Amino acid sequence: MKQIVLTITLLLFSVIVFSQTTPIGQFRIQDRTTAFGQNLPAGTQVYVMSDSTLWQTKAALAKTATINSSIGDLALINNQFNYFVEQFEATSTSTTYSLTYLPKVATTGVAVTMNGAALRPTIDYTTSGKTLTIVTASGTYDLFVVSYTYYR
Repeated sequence: MKQIVLTITLLLFSVIVFSQTTPIGQFRIQDRTTAFGQNLPAGTQVYVMSDSTLWQTKAALAKTATINSSIGDLALINNQFNYFVEQFEATSTSTTYSLTYLPKVATTGVAVTMNGAALRPTIDYTTSGKTLTIVTASGTYDLFVVSYTYYR
């Protein structure tokens, strides 16, 4: 009986003390030439804000590495379309806004919030091409945040 308890205790001790977990997370950088600034383990996702691309590390990368310098150790995750977020501030006369890119899916593929509250597609807003039209009444200084995917 003592041997079984001792064996189980040693087994649990070795699992707890000698096991390692690889932290996998998400990381943001300004552009493809920006150094990571910290060592990244394999499996970490890196979002590049300048071109809205998302990469995943296939191997551990040093803190001095960049997307451009370690392209062979990265896999591009969102290679068919980009995700974009932009914001507009309402004026007393504005009901239409020009989006930067053409949304992949019109109206229902675009998410809009006004001062943090979600608006309903086709009821509160519509899109046509790159034009966003706010149907609901808005006041001066209302802040609209618009997020959508678009083709490259």
